[in-house]
Amino acid sequence: MSGICGWVGEADPATLTAMLDAIDYRGDRTDTAFAPGVALGYRWWGDRPGKAPGILRDGPRLAVMAGTLAPAVADPAAAFLAGLPADVDGAFAGAQWDGEYLTLVRDPFGVRSLYYATHQGVFYFASELKQLLAIPGFPVEPDLVAIHKYLTYSFVPGEAVPIQGVRRLLPGHVATWRDGRLATRRYFQLREDIDPAFEADPKAAVKAVRKAGRQAVARRLNGETEVGVFLSGGLDSSAVALWLKEAGVGVRALGLDFGAASVEREEAIQVAKALEIPFELVKVGGEDLAPILFDLVWKLDLPFGDAVTGPQYLLGRAAHAAGLSAVFNGEGGDQLFGGWTAKPMLAAALFPTYGEAESPEEQYLQSYHRFYGLEDQLYTPAFQAQVGGPGQRRAHLAPYLGEASMGFLNRIRLADIALKGSQNILPRAERMANAWALDVRVPLFDRRLAVTSFRLPPQLKLHGVVEKWVLKKAVGKHLPEEIVWRKKSGMSVPITDWALGPLAPVMHDLLGPAALAKRGYFEPAYVARLLAGEGEAGDVRRRRVGERLWALAMLEAWFRVFVDGRGKRP
Repeated sequence: MSGICGWVGEADPATLTAMLDAIDYRGDRTDTAFAPGVALGYRWWGDRPGKAPGILRDGPRLAVMAGTLAPAVADPAAAFLAGLPADVDGAFAGAQWDGEYLTLVRDPFGVRSLYYATHQGVFYFASELKQLLAIPGFPVEPDLVAIHKYLTYSFVPGEAVPIQGVRRLLPGHVATWRDGRLATRRYFQLREDIDPAFEADPKAAVKAVRKAGRQAVARRLNGETEVGVFLSGGLDSSAVALWLKEAGVGVRALGLDFGAASVEREEAIQVAKALEIPFELVKVGGEDLAPILFDLVWKLDLPFGDAVTGPQYLLGRAAHAAGLSAVFNGEGGDQLFGGWTAKPMLAAALFPTYGEAESPEEQYLQSYHRFYGLEDQLYTPAFQAQVGGPGQRRAHLAPYLGEASMGFLNRIRLADIALKGSQNILPRAERMANAWALDVRVPLFDRRLAVTSFRLPPQLKLHGVVEKWVLKKAVGKHLPEEIVWRKKSGMSVPITDWALGPLAPVMHDLLGPAALAKRGYFEPAYVARLLAGEGEAGDVRRRRVGERLWALAMLEAWFRVFVDGRGKRP
């Protein structure tokens, strides 16, 4: 729970204060440092272990680090200045000035974010987009291609963001600004390295995963006597809860209750009872989202089109009210161990229907279930003419699905980690936790655990039709059998019922004719059909209507806050 900002060049020192004030919910203390042509700013909570206690000053050198390393160190900024180890891990974003050039770094999987932009000859960087929009005179023009990608992925992939001129440092990268030029390099990328010993002895693989999982949790404990865990009732969060309990720390679980629409509520209750940890259910309905919608959008910083963000916001609020400052979650199990995307894409690869075979890129893009393939219905001709065809969206997949050195399953896993994980799941989880002064810990996105997972033979991840087989074996003796071995159902937010029910007035305000006409991007007739509850002929699940409405509504709300309002608190 912290944030940084700064620049190289000549700018008004008051701008640094404005950038720090834009993220006042990220800490109760601030520190600033100035050198000729350089400024660094830092906001943090002063009572949190593992945080840098301020900006580090060492002669002409300056360093600032938001977040924590794993395992924790007393001063992450000092570790950065001394030289981070080659196997560095954690949730962090940092900046270092050595007297001549600026170095930026972001954690391996992208829990923490880092934006940058050049304005009037000054190079700026910040933890959040709204900090850059606080720069006097900074132009705020939407990037329509980035918005086009959002409408496919339900998040914005890659370096671009939906504001022209603003970029992001990608996870696992280091950037250097020197003599007016930015150079970036990757310091971490997963590689497939199948271990023959695991092929010969699956029990050894199970032991390795169990050990790596326990260590991943232990490395993210910073001396707390009690932490929270967001418990869904699924395998992944249950495994994290188990490993926390085994680590000997006090654990309090929180989960979501959607009433009659709940999918895994009873399973979460069962896991908490089996592990003997206190459990609080947080009731969430559509009527709870309308009052918090614009603060939700403001805290998210970028548009995220997954309806889980609203419940995540309310779950974080409950954890904060319960007195917690650190919470663990189970995000990452699907990405590392073969869940969700794998089976349909593998089936398509192994058993293509004659005359109807689709490329892996097509299969992958369709898995997001938003507007890919529906552009002719949704987009106005003017908008469609400005954003181009599907090639730009497929380009984000090429480095992963086209990785010839990997087997097909691990190529899918790599794409899931780099896109759905690092550019969607992790940043939105971090922002929804930080919205309520919580440090979020994501142990399944652990560097050593991930490396271990890429040493596993594919059949230990997807074992016949059993997803995440090796993870299930790793925790099977300590969790209820019916929890471990049941078919995955996932968290299903009843967004269609909410969007067409208690959220209908909000949806009509955000997506009615006047709002659509102001932007000029979307066809009113198509959006009107969604508002009337009409889905696509090929939709298998009714929830697709609500998912599409929510994605469009979040985008319009984001426009109102970040484009019309320049990122100011709504």
